[in-house]
Amino acid sequence: NMRRLPEIQASMKKLLDPRKTSEAEAQRLIANTPAIVWLGHAVHGNEVSGPDSALLAAYHFIAARNQPPVNAAMANALIIIDPLQNPDGRMRFIHSFEQAVGLEPDPVPLAAERNEPWPGGRLNHYLFDMNRDWFAVTQPETKARVKMFQEWYPVVVADLHEMGSETSYYFAPEAIPFNPHLTKEQKTSLDWFGKNNAKYFDQLGYPYFTRELYDAFFPGYGASWPAYYGSIAMTYENSSVRGLVYRRADGTLYTYPDSIRKHFTTQIATAEAAANNKTQLLKNFWEYNKTAIAEGKSESIKAFILPRRGDTAAVDKLAALLVEQGIEVQRAPASVNGFPDGSYVVSLAQPAKRYIRVLLDKQIDMEPEFLKEQERRRARKLGDEIYDVTAWSLPLLYNVESVPVTAPITAPLQPFQPNAAPKPASFAKAAV
Repeated sequence: NMRRLPEIQASMKKLLDPRKTSEAEAQRLIANTPAIVWLGHAVHGNEVSGPDSALLAAYHFIAARNQPPVNAAMANALIIIDPLQNPDGRMRFIHSFEQAVGLEPDPVPLAAERNEPWPGGRLNHYLFDMNRDWFAVTQPETKARVKMFQEWYPVVVADLHEMGSETSYYFAPEAIPFNPHLTKEQKTSLDWFGKNNAKYFDQLGYPYFTRELYDAFFPGYGASWPAYYGSIAMTYENSSVRGLVYRRADGTLYTYPDSIRKHFTTQIATAEAAANNKTQLLKNFWEYNKTAIAEGKSESIKAFILPRRGDTAAVDKLAALLVEQGIEVQRAPASVNGFPDGSYVVSLAQPAKRYIRVLLDKQIDMEPEFLKEQERRRARKLGDEIYDVTAWSLPLLYNVESVPVTAPITAPLQPFQPNAAPKPASFAKAAV
């Protein structure tokens, strides 16, 4: 597979767009293309077990001999490892730990070595939580990863994190609510990975939980954003040592090597599950994009128009952001449907149809049963079960118009390619 990298990249791009690839060609590609698995670590820099487990996993994939999980992965998967998504945050965490640690690591939960001074290691250099940035793309690290993702289009993405020290380990399937713009195949495919992880955790005696706490309703996580390209996206949450050793409430000691082993195990199990289900994963990827185009043609909303009026800089910026995300945006050289010249048209008859809806719709509905349960909990003065962000409509955030249209636009349109940003004037010229 390493000798076939350009071919594999080209195959995934062909499977991404059924408008350009015939059914027969798609079946040939599915039969001859490995499942691409993306393993991302430590987007929060103080969640430190991920990078070290990444190095261990990389070594194991290369060095292991006659081990069925690795043999399957090497034959039927291509594994991309992003070992450290937030180097600045990790550096801050390591610095604060080394300043506070004594001659021996202190397992006490309130030990100084676990008390990170502000701003801590979670955020990047610009103090931004990059696990909320995947569609906003405000940070240089995110921009680079979005570009890299669109070079490969992995069918499986696992984003490895840490959580509270008194917990165990979380992996897919995710908690509800499930975003309605994803497919039932994506939801059921999560079971393949959860069950394979569980098999090895049961053998090793590691506790774990699924279907609780961590939902992927918000599309801006590393464990949700890839799903809108047709991938299977998951978060893995490891209990954190936040140092070298931690004494839990039950008196047991939890060590940093223990935490590395758990993340290592799920990476090997995830690659094996992807390899064992590679044909179905690739078929689902193809069908996801094929049905997206069909829905864009048949559903009532056929396109969104971004009228180029008001704050035109914001309109231009939003259109450019959509293009950066791999969404096809066209520009009307003349007035269309009564909108100003140069307005942007985003047709839904394209592979990114579901992603367009999730970004441009004003409201994304949650499952009725889930909402009913939240109302019941509120009436009893219990906390809600929403993990994090619930509203993110980009037109509202940018304060620009986004007009859904119900008839195909037949006026001549031109593909929109954002111009390169103008070079800033030198300081001397600016001063003059």
